[in-house]
Amino acid sequence: MTPQEGIRELTEPRSVGDPVKAAIHRASRLCGLSYWRCFHIFYGKAHRVEPHEITAIADALERKRELEAKNELSELRRRLARLEARLLSTDEEFYRPQIDFLGRSACRSS
Repeated sequence: MTPQEGIRELTEPRSVGDPVKAAIHRASRLCGLSYWRCFHIFYGKAHRVEPHEITAIADALERKRELEAKNELSELRRRLARLEARLLSTDEEFYRPQIDFLGRSACRSS
């Protein structure tokens, strides 16, 4: 992955109407580089990207991806719990195999 692609990934996700300037500022905070340095890398205007900048971008991407993975796992656990509660509220005995499967699935993802 190039530094430009890394900075672009750090700007995501962008909501509708989110200016590029705000996204670049967000990426600069995440990787610890100045706004203008991120601006130049984002637009491919940087003539050279230093090794410490590449490392900072890679570290920020790793942290961002780990946080996204944790958030996704938490969301999946919440969805499984809601589904289990819905199944229990309708007919517990009829849905017992599905409820047990959901419980085992949640335990494996821990």
